[in-house]
Parts: sequence; structure tokens; C-alpha cells
Amino acid sequence: MEDREDKQQAIALARYQVISAYLAMEPARGQRGLMLEHLAAKTWIGPHGEPFQVSAETIRSWVRRYRQGGLEALRNKARPKRGHRAMTEAQVEFACRLKREVPERTLDRIIIIMEAMGVAESGQVCRSTLHRRLREEGLGGRALRIPDRQDLDRFQAEFPNDIWQSDLLTGPWLPDPERPGKMRRAYLYAFLDDHSRLLLHGRFSFKGDLPALELVFRRSMQRFGVARRVYYDNAQTYRAKHMRQIVAELGIHRIIFTQRYRPMGHGKIEALNRFIRRNFLAELKASSIRTLDELNEAFLAWADLEYNRRIHGETNQRPIDRWHAGLEKVRWADEEQLRKAFLWKETRKTDKTAVFSLFGTRYQTGAELANRRIEVRYDPERLEQVEVYKDGRFVERVQPFEVRAHRRPKKPVRTGSAIENQKEPTADWLGYLVERRRQKGFIEPSPHELATKAAERRRNADQAVVDLLANTLQEAVFDEPAVREHLERFGPYDADRARQALERLFEQGGPRDQHITVYLDAIRRNCEGEPS
Repeated sequence: MEDREDKQQAIALARYQVISAYLAMEPARGQRGLMLEHLAAKTWIGPHGEPFQVSAETIRSWVRRYRQGGLEALRNKARPKRGHRAMTEAQVEFACRLKREVPERTLDRIIIIMEAMGVAESGQVCRSTLHRRLREEGLGGRALRIPDRQDLDRFQAEFPNDIWQSDLLTGPWLPDPERPGKMRRAYLYAFLDDHSRLLLHGRFSFKGDLPALELVFRRSMQRFGVARRVYYDNAQTYRAKHMRQIVAELGIHRIIFTQRYRPMGHGKIEALNRFIRRNFLAELKASSIRTLDELNEAFLAWADLEYNRRIHGETNQRPIDRWHAGLEKVRWADEEQLRKAFLWKETRKTDKTAVFSLFGTRYQTGAELANRRIEVRYDPERLEQVEVYKDGRFVERVQPFEVRAHRRPKKPVRTGSAIENQKEPTADWLGYLVERRRQKGFIEPSPHELATKAAERRRNADQAVVDLLANTLQEAVFDEPAVREHLERFGPYDADRARQALERLFEQGGPRDQHITVYLDAIRRNCEGEPS
């Protein structure tokens, strides 16, 4: 044993001799390949004095192993013991059913499912044994796929959130809630952190349009902070003017696009898409998912509990652990900053009655903006209220001037799916992950829940100002409906700054029995009318 240890130590030292120059020089990006080729061209002396040479890729792997595990990681890995661990016939039958249900299931995935569902103990099933038994049953062939070698360029961001990548993936067919009996294709937008390979957020929608992309982008930043750079392909949605506006508002580097007809740098998100097809979309064949909400909940459970917590083959770390290791470099944005950045902007000209039109709906602003050019900022999914700006300064919020009937959301109809199961699945793996995620408390707030919390904060802020005026002014002066109407148009205001404005007004000799608008205008001037 001692001789073997000495031999392994000598091998590790010889390998360290090869990589020591690279570690000492720390070549900059763009020079690393040349340095590796230079070291690969040299002849080195082995543990017993024998000359040897190694390839640049081998040196690269040694550098990575040393940085992750030190000198100990440069030793040869111990070979597994000969022989195999037996599987019972019940386990073999269960594994065969898993493979027949979803042919795309890999050996590793079958073992994970068997262990998680209590069919086999941890470490009991060996890959080689499982492969041999599946092959005996005629189930050992690999799933065919189209080879893709155009996304194999090598680069890596230096820290978490340095570079985010995103792409659109074609998803499954689901029942259309607006047309009973019809099916509709779902599409997935997802964002990936280049450094850690962390799946930041992903969401399926029936429209692969700009609002769907922005919803995922915004939710990614709410969960994991602001990216330093974003790297996209040349799809029209990613090149939209509003995407450029968002990155400018949040201080993100201008958008980087892949070169046309050369998407190799986009390889990480392409690899993620392939992984999603094989390990998530394939599992839909054995699931009971029928609606878009169920699909999105299953995807988040799969991302949180499986993808982000599995050892990545390139980094040899779990994506969530690798991202947390660089947490000190993450920049965060508050909810109000994100809300403003994602508002759409349009320029409009009001008529003599201060009315303007937006997407066929008329709005009316204050009389002082009649026959003026204004900027309208809005959420395209919530046109029941828009914000009016003049010369970059917030003026007020306005609602539709004419009341119009909006289309009521139709109740989702649960009909047949594009994937029909003739019998109860052996393992609904996605359903199992959803249940585990719920038990662990990984409940993802929906956009509706986030909006509800924002509305509650707004009500509390308005109520604080109403209480301040009620307690400060004479009862005959205080007019609560007028106060709330003013806050709806120009608020919310910070209660402390509102109190300062009233105190300053009273110190200057202002009486407490003037019209309510005098006090509201004083508060507005002091708070500068910035929305929150």
C-alpha cells in the first residue's frame, strides 16, 4: 500500500511540474490556448525518468483538477472493484418499465428515479449491471439524435452573473384553454448563468413573443440579481428596441449577439436545451400535466431540485453551489427599479382636451398638458393604468377615459393532451419533483402574487398619508375622497417627507383650515412626485 501511495504521489508531482508554469503565469483570456500549446510541445520527465508528452486538452484538464482539489486531485482515480452488484428481478422489471415508458431516460436517470422512489437503496444499482440487464431485454440502444458540432467553442465567464445566455425552445402541445378541443404549442424562454451553468429561470408560454421573454428576464433578476452582460442569438425578439432599453436602464453592458451563421459561442444554452429535451420534455410522456400552469410548476421543480443540484460534467460542481461561491460579486436591483426598467414607452400628442390614444384606448391627462407631446410608460399586460411623463419627469397615472369592456378570461378546459397514456405511468417523475418542491417550500410567487404584494405596499403608503392629513388638519378641511383621488393620480408619497412638508408649511405661518389641495400640492412638491 505504501509503494502504491508513493507511486501516486510521484505521478501527481510529475503532472504538477507540467502545469506549474501555467498556474504561475495566469495567462489572460486569448493567450491561454497559446500557452497550453506551448506546454504540450515540450518533453517532460516522468516519475521514473522516462520522457513523455501530453496534449493541450490533457494539460487543461489537469489545471482544472488542481484548482478544484489541489495536488491530491492530480492522482489517478482509483479503479472500481471488479464484479457487479446484483439487481433483483423486481428491480429489473421496474427499470425496464421506466425505459419503455420514456425511451430517452438515461441509465443515470433510471437509477436516480429508482433510488428516490425507494425501489433500490442508494448505491445498490451499478450502471454497468443496469446496462447489461436492459440490453438483455432489448432496451439498451441509445436514442437517436441529430449530431450538432457547431456550438463547441470554449470560453467561460469569470464569476456569477458576468454573462447570461438565453434562447427559445420549442415545447410540447397542450390543450388550448381558449378553444376547447384544440391543441396549442408551448414555447420555453430560459436564462442560464455562463459561469455556474445555473438555470436562473424558465417559463413556458403559448406565445414566444417579447412580453413572454421579458417576464422570464425580470423574474431571473428578481431571484438572482442583475447580469453584467447578456449574450443572445440573432432572433428578432432579442433584438427588440425595448430589450436594449431594459439593459440601459439597469446598467447592463450593451447586448452581445452571436455572429450570423456562427453560433458556436452559444453552446452552453444549446447544451441546456438538449438536456431539457432529454430529461424534462421526455418525462412528459409519463406525467399527468395538461395545462400551462402545471407545466411551469413542474419545470421549476425540475430546475430547482434536479438540474441545479446535480454535478455538472464540465465544472464538477453543482450549479447552485458554484453560483453561491461568488455571491459577493452579485449586484442586486430593487423591485421599483426593475418595474421602471420594464415599462414600455411611447410618445403621444394630446389634443386640446388633453386626451391621447394608446392602442385604440383613449386616456385623459391634466389640462396643463393639452396640445403637448408627452411620454407614456406602461405595462403591455396591464393597460388599465398608464403613467404620463413630461420631459422625463413623472406627472400622473391615468386610466381609460372611456369605459370599455375587456375580454374576460375564459375558464381553462381540461381536455385530452397531445401525449395520451393508455395506462397509469410507472413513475410520474415530474409529479414527484413538484410534490417535493412544495414540501420543501420552494413555492414560486406568480406574477399575480407579486403584483398583489406591490398593491398592498401601495395601499399602506396611501393610508399613511391619509392618516397623517386626518390627524393634522381640521375636520372640516379634511376630505378623504379628494385625498385618495390625488394619491391615485400623483402618489404614492413617502409619509415622512409628507410630514416634513406640512411642518414646514405650518412653520411659515400657514393655517390649518385652507382647502385640502393646498396641503396636497405642498406634499407633492416636497416628494417630487416620483412613482414607486
